[in-house]
Amino acid sequence: MVDIIRALGWTYVSTIASEGSYGEKGVEAFTQLSKEAGGICIAQSLKIPHNPKLEDYDKAIQQLLETQHSRAVIIFASEEDIRGVLNATKRANQVGHFLWIGSDSWGAKSSPIHQLEDVAVGAVTILPKRSSIKGFDEYFTALTLENNRRNVWFAEFWEENFDCRLLSASKREDTSRKCTGQERIGINSKYEQEGKVQFVIDAVYAMAHALHNMHRDLCPDHLGVCPQMESAEGKTLLKYIRNTSFNGSAGTSVVFNKNGDAPGRYDLFQFQMTNSSTPEYKMVGQWVETLQLRVRHTPNFKCCLYACI
Repeated sequence: MVDIIRALGWTYVSTIASEGSYGEKGVEAFTQLSKEAGGICIAQSLKIPHNPKLEDYDKAIQQLLETQHSRAVIIFASEEDIRGVLNATKRANQVGHFLWIGSDSWGAKSSPIHQLEDVAVGAVTILPKRSSIKGFDEYFTALTLENNRRNVWFAEFWEENFDCRLLSASKREDTSRKCTGQERIGINSKYEQEGKVQFVIDAVYAMAHALHNMHRDLCPDHLGVCPQMESAEGKTLLKYIRNTSFNGSAGTSVVFNKNGDAPGRYDLFQFQMTNSSTPEYKMVGQWVETLQLRVRHTPNFKCCLYACI
């Protein structure tokens, strides 16, 4: 995100974070990296509290407006908080004033900006590069109430997905339609693979490879878990996880750096107004070790070219 700001030539930005580890650590990392890169000043760094009220979002927008030359806003926030901030912007009659740079929690999702598209136009967002896993689609769309009894939350998902009520202990009160049990995922309901399936699969395999290698080293010629492995501390397992490398579910290499992070590979999107006047996400670049970016510039893209004060 620092590279995006530098590529756009912006020097004066603000940040908004959801309270909690994701938002606060994201902004903390952005702030540190922007200092190391140089030439980027943080005008304001705001935090949306847990269980926010409308006035919390309104207050955040009013605070952002106090630094009139800082119109670029970096957002590390939950979907709910993104919607709250965009709604507050609309209530303040500031549509088009801010330029949003959204983290992967925003990505290319429609839910954070539904019916707020006019406020989001121009936003640049990031999303980890990902691939759809065909085998998962075949597995998931074949699940039924009969063959997936092991998942205690599946019945609740079934009711929500098909907008119906199961006769046994249903918690839904907003519909009288009864589930038949014959509904099928992807046929009687919309289905789109969740974007992070690839990473969940790779995470499970990373743990499996780590445990296998740990067992090989600590329990040679021993069937099952030996005393040395049973008493091993968590930091020992963490070392094995970080030393794991294998080809992942999408055919790309899975490795970890010294901090335990996988190499960053991101697609970059911009929410643009198209020729049909219907705004939509357009891929405008990628970040794989270096940045490639081709955003659509609007007049207010020169918003943030001010010296640090």
